[in-house]
Amino acid sequence: MPKPSQFSSQRVAILSDDSVQMRQTVETSYRALSGLAVTSVLFGCLSVLTFLDWSLAFLPVVAIVLGWIALRRIRRNPTESLGEHWAMAGIGLAALFWIAGYGWLAYGYFHQVPEGYLLISFKSLQPDPNRPDQRVSEEAEMLDKRKVFIWGWMYPGRQRSGIKEFLLIDDPGTCNFCAAQPRPTQVIRVKLMNNLKIDFTTRQIGVGGELTVYRDPMDEASGGVLYQIEADCLR
Repeated sequence: MPKPSQFSSQRVAILSDDSVQMRQTVETSYRALSGLAVTSVLFGCLSVLTFLDWSLAFLPVVAIVLGWIALRRIRRNPTESLGEHWAMAGIGLAALFWIAGYGWLAYGYFHQVPEGYLLISFKSLQPDPNRPDQRVSEEAEMLDKRKVFIWGWMYPGRQRSGIKEFLLIDDPGTCNFCAAQPRPTQVIRVKLMNNLKIDFTTRQIGVGGELTVYRDPMDEASGGVLYQIEADCLR
């Protein structure tokens, strides 16, 4: 018959084994939620702002990159972290809002052009970089005296309301205090016709009217610019 001390030692041994197993179970079952996966979801939700402006596409890009990195780390070390579904959700949201947002912006870009106006861009106004003697592009010369419509940003000036004349630029980051100034082909002088007036805005605007192309900004009539639009339409 076993002595009481033997029962006691056996019980301690059993409890010790159970404790070790429980500790090992807890250690192997605990996995931290990936912070990158959570951040990917956050940026995926913020990607809805892509509907507002083309430049906000960096939001879904960040979400997709973070989600992809999180997936790689989780799958490489599945016992250390979890959050695969979070990472996939972040990537999915980012892709959805990116495609939908750009689709919406493209629809507005092409369908807000008034009838009778030709949609152009600043890119079409740039001269051939391989031809240093060319002041304006051949396409720009063909657009002279035609009704065009172009999207751009107002160059900041002193007047803030009731503006009748302003400069339209193709870069929203250009300002009076920035070192980099726009090239002459990146600026259009806009003269509002009839009773049109506008208040200064940092949002992109559409301008429609007759385009005049000056081949030499030193001409007296040009006023120092290469392009001018007598605008009778604003968006």
